[in-house]
Amino acid sequence: MPAFAVPLAAEKFGSWESWIDELKGSRKAGFDDMNSRLGLTRHEAYLQPAPDGSYLVVVVQDGPGGDSFTEKLLSSDDEFDRWFAATVADLHGIDPAGPPPPAPTRYL
Repeated sequence: MPAFAVPLAAEKFGSWESWIDELKGSRKAGFDDMNSRLGLTRHEAYLQPAPDGSYLVVVVQDGPGGDSFTEKLLSSDDEFDRWFAATVADLHGIDPAGPPPPAPTRYL
């Protein structure tokens, strides 16, 4: 089960909450379709406040496409997928065209 943490600046918190509300509401069908097409059976996000006022978002992606989800998402021509990837990039300050971050290492 791939899991990773991505930063979320305090000033992006309201936008992130609105985006999550869209994914659970008006864009839920698109979110569910994306996950199904790209091979996820579980796609969750947990918000972890940090002492400095910023946040970490812990993301869990599980299913047969879990290890290739990001690669497939970034190469997709689907309108929802492009919107999703662009929003992730904006909210978390990630360059989708750049190299992927190092994979997490399990210690325990």
